[in-house]
Amino acid sequence: MRHTPWIVSAAVLLCATAASARDRDNDGSHEHDGFYLRLQLGGGYTRAEVVGDDLAIKGGGAGVNAEIGAALTRNFILYGKLFGTSAPNPDIEVGDLTIEGNNDDVSQNYGALGVGVTYYIMPANVYLSGAVSFAQLSVKDDGETVAETDLGGGLHLGIGKEWWVSDNWGLGIGAELALGRVPEKNDSAKWNVVNGMVFLSATFN
Repeated sequence: MRHTPWIVSAAVLLCATAASARDRDNDGSHEHDGFYLRLQLGGGYTRAEVVGDDLAIKGGGAGVNAEIGAALTRNFILYGKLFGTSAPNPDIEVGDLTIEGNNDDVSQNYGALGVGVTYYIMPANVYLSGAVSFAQLSVKDDGETVAETDLGGGLHLGIGKEWWVSDNWGLGIGAELALGRVPEKNDSAKWNVVNGMVFLSATFN
C-alpha cells in the first residue's frame, strides 16, 4: 500500500484538470459567442473599369477592414462592416495601352459600408464570411477628392484562419474578394470594381 499517496495525488490532479476543462467550456473561452470585433490590415490590388468602354484604373495598395457585431448562435455571427482600400499612383488602361502612374499624390480609393455574416468551422478556427454593402469609388489628389461616383452595390467574400492567443482574442490571416458596381454622378456610365486583399487579423469574440 505504499503507492496509495501517489495514486491519490494523481486522482486529485486528474479531477482538477477535468474540472478546469469544464469551467473553460462554460465560461466562453475559445468559443465564438457573444460580442464580436474583427480588425484587419493588409494589402492587395484594385481594378475599376467603365462598363462597355475600354477604360480602366488599376493599382496595388493598402486596405483596412473593421467588423463589429454579435453571435446569433455559436460560431455564426452577424456584423456591420467598414471597408476601405487606397491604391496610390494608379495606372490608367485605355484599350491595349497602359499609362503608368507618375504622380504619387494621386490615389484611387474604394470604400464600402455594409452588413454581413461569418461562420467559424471548429475546432479548426477557420472562418467563411460574406457581406453586402453600399460602395463608392473616388480619386484623390494630394488628399483632396477630385472625382467620385455615386453609391453603388458591393459584395464581399472572405476566408481566413485564426489561432487563439488568449481566452477571447485570436490572431490570423485572411483573404477577401470585394466586387462592386458604382454609377458615375449625373451620367449613365457605371464602373465595375474588383479588389483582392490579403489581411492580418485580430479578432475578439
